[in-house]
Amino acid sequence: MSQEATPSQINQSRLRKPKITEQTINDELGRILRTSHPRWNDYIDTEKTGMIAEGAGKRPDLIVRHPGGIPVIVETEIAPASSVEKDAKSRLGKTFTRDGNKVEQTIALIIPADIAIANQNQLTDELRNAQYRYCVLFDETEHYNRARWPETGWIEGGLEDLVSFIEHTALSESRIAHGMQILELGISQAAYILRDGCVAAPETLEKIAKRLHQKDSMQTSRMAMAIVANALSFQTAISGSHDIPAISEMTDRTGDIDKLELLKVWGHILDNINYWPIFEFATAVLKPIRERVAASCLGRLAGVAANLDKVGATTQHDLSGRMFQRLITDRKFLATFYTLPSSATLLAELAVTRLKLDWDKKESLFSSRIVDFACGTGALLNAAYQSVLSRYRQSGNDDATIHARMLEDVVVGTDIMPAATHLTASVLSSAHPSIPFEKTKIITLPYGKNPDVTGEPLALGALDLIRNEEIFSLFRTGQEGLRGKVNGEAEYVDLPHNAFDLVIMNPPFSRASGHEGETKGVPIPSFAGFATTDEEQRKMSKRLNEIRHSQMAGHGNAGLASYFIDIAHAKIKELGTVAFVLPATFDSGRSWLSARRLIETNYSRIMVISIATAGAEERSFSADTGIAEIMLLATRRKPESILDKTVTYINLERRPNSILEAHEIARAISGISNQQHSGMLKFGTESLIGQFIKSENGFSGSAGVKENEVARIAIGLEDGRLSLPRLEGSFALSTTRLLELGERGVLARNINGPEKNSEGFSRGPFDVELIRPDDYPTYPILWAHEAKKETRMVVVPNRQGTIRQGHEQRAKKLWNQYGSRLCFSRDFQLNSQPLAACLTQEKSLSSQAWSGFICADRRHEEPITLWANTTLGLISFWWVATRQQQGRARLTVSKLPFLVTLDVRTLSEKQLGKARSIFEKFSKLDFLPANEAYRDKTRQALDEEILINLLGQSTEIIEPLNLLRVKWCMEPSVHGGKSTRPSRQQKFS
Repeated sequence: MSQEATPSQINQSRLRKPKITEQTINDELGRILRTSHPRWNDYIDTEKTGMIAEGAGKRPDLIVRHPGGIPVIVETEIAPASSVEKDAKSRLGKTFTRDGNKVEQTIALIIPADIAIANQNQLTDELRNAQYRYCVLFDETEHYNRARWPETGWIEGGLEDLVSFIEHTALSESRIAHGMQILELGISQAAYILRDGCVAAPETLEKIAKRLHQKDSMQTSRMAMAIVANALSFQTAISGSHDIPAISEMTDRTGDIDKLELLKVWGHILDNINYWPIFEFATAVLKPIRERVAASCLGRLAGVAANLDKVGATTQHDLSGRMFQRLITDRKFLATFYTLPSSATLLAELAVTRLKLDWDKKESLFSSRIVDFACGTGALLNAAYQSVLSRYRQSGNDDATIHARMLEDVVVGTDIMPAATHLTASVLSSAHPSIPFEKTKIITLPYGKNPDVTGEPLALGALDLIRNEEIFSLFRTGQEGLRGKVNGEAEYVDLPHNAFDLVIMNPPFSRASGHEGETKGVPIPSFAGFATTDEEQRKMSKRLNEIRHSQMAGHGNAGLASYFIDIAHAKIKELGTVAFVLPATFDSGRSWLSARRLIETNYSRIMVISIATAGAEERSFSADTGIAEIMLLATRRKPESILDKTVTYINLERRPNSILEAHEIARAISGISNQQHSGMLKFGTESLIGQFIKSENGFSGSAGVKENEVARIAIGLEDGRLSLPRLEGSFALSTTRLLELGERGVLARNINGPEKNSEGFSRGPFDVELIRPDDYPTYPILWAHEAKKETRMVVVPNRQGTIRQGHEQRAKKLWNQYGSRLCFSRDFQLNSQPLAACLTQEKSLSSQAWSGFICADRRHEEPITLWANTTLGLISFWWVATRQQQGRARLTVSKLPFLVTLDVRTLSEKQLGKARSIFEKFSKLDFLPANEAYRDKTRQALDEEILINLLGQSTEIIEPLNLLRVKWCMEPSVHGGKSTRPSRQQKFS
């Protein structure tokens, strides 16, 4: 019987085996990569000389020339690979001999050591099954703000992961940025030429504006030129096929283009090939413009198309979509914000991963349905489509063979703006621009009054789909008819309930009523787009109320986005996935409660992704919103399945910088196992992505929290548990919600609201006025914040109420019902204001910046105020409030009763007496702003007085409580980027 070899003997045996050379490995890896992507077959070079101009004799290990992207050099080395990164870096900035372009980025690839000692005849299988380590290096002179990604460590993945990494690396972010500059400048110049040429013919601009559903303005003209530029760019992409001339063939000696000749070419495309979405709308925009003016505009835009083609920034990068989003004049009402490409990739990758499809079978893909009911310019829909195509390629197929059918049957998009659906269809088509298709399912929906149709109620766009399974289409960008011929008639489109595998959206955020900002005075801001009249806005709002019912997610104060959750819920099938970009208020806002309950009850695998960093823009997944956003994913469960309300929170360190980075973040998130309750997320081996934490009882408000431990402590306080860092176990702490201790105060509108009722009385009985130095007001009001006067827990009212004529009895009733000393901050600027709650010198009203609270037992006012201003009280306020804007916690009057506080009913008479003494002492002391609790000696002393002397906790909590203060004050949503935040170099006591 033979004896088994020891590990030492096995290693010695391996050392005696001849090694496979690195060149042999590179040759075989290159061959495998050629078969791994349908467009790489003739575009991979291995170990060739003469590829780099500087040092023609040097041989890059691999060069992948991805069509539509930039060439990517891959330098390989067998582990431990001590010099691979240096070799890859040495290629940066060099010149490709074939096209003269510079090497912008390279990949350093570490090949497992076992590959070199494998049997030669097993090399292919070994390479296919290997786990690689890799990173990408950048030429910082090409507008990159980084030299390496990830910054430290390595990405780890198999062959399919490596193929995706190379493909995404081939997308040049610097060229896209350059393309954006070209497009923006060219469109602005063309718009100026258009308006200057139409001074004597203003009706031309009016016709264009009407076609775009906009009012005439410079921005509208820029939008029109963006549509034409997009069509010219697409013509450039498909020129040379189907007898389509290049743009350069159509320009005269001055560089201008004859409008009629161009329209003939576009007509040929529409009649004989299709591409209706791109060229029909551009034709409609171009036709009204006089020939001479059009020639100059087209000449300028032809230069744009040529320069975009030269830098490789084609429509597949959605440049027109990015540009278009800046040009929507009604954006303040329609709240349409562009989903950044990297954000779109992240959400789409996570969503498509959930689809139960056989990726290698066409029919499985053709039977699926993917939709965006607020598609805008198609960023999300295109990202989802690209993710599907990528999986089909990775199964060994050519995605070009399914492109037409996918656009005809699978991918669905709707929007109320025809220019948006034009661009959506364009960017989807650009995946394979030379492949024509028949009708698409990219649909422009009617909105408001449609003058072309009689007998129809005012249309609500996609909101009509909450109830309907078919909807009137203003027109379909694909239209019926072979080869793009159009019957010119409107039609009804079938969009059945419970039929879609994926609903992915970044819906509009508009609120249903306007009380502040740009929307103040607008009756129904949600429906104020497209110049709808006040009466039309009211009718549209009434119709929406008729559609909704109590079981739905939609809520006027949450905004239109909440109603789009209802649309998704109506249309998604069992085991289908919904994926949204939403305001961060979704996770904790009171008006979003019904939406959260709908998701918790009907869905599983719920995930919330947010960005835990400072800065309003940096916490958004969209461009220009200025508010924090989240991503929400959930899978529709079968009714008979076990209810699982677990929510996985992913709190990212920052927004993904690129499509490549977004793809790898999605891969890391998808790798979280069911057994993991919390932990760190990393790129590969070292670089931190963020943290994740699971809430087993539904949505917990954990979005945007940088430190998991702070989230756990805040949740514990809600459950009456105090769990501090470094301490084993937890302490019982008697907590409750304010609603158990009294009732909330009055709404500001009920104090001084100007709205008249049917009897002609104002909503509010008071005019709110300043208190003059010699006044002693009858009705004092704590109205606005005055930070310098709010450093102590007793605050002087800063306004007074003057009774409006005829409102005396209502004023007295309001005072007697809602007058109180206890006030909570409604709009708590954590990084400049010290107090979560205060007492006024005497009874007062409050509701603008402060919200009054009427205790059932007035003896509880002082201990509630004390607790609210402890560190734990601040954390509880921050936790239940919305944290949509940096350094600010907002708590509406309706949400105030749900604030967690000390259950003062459990205090003995002796403890209540002690609380009065503590208040008397601390009411004379000044507090620092809340975000400086870590160094606020007054706050620290108050913590010890309340927790140890009043509530009897052990002194062992002092040190961990100090640590908690630091951790909380380091939360980005607390310090808001302000320099007063803690530093790791500081020492804390």
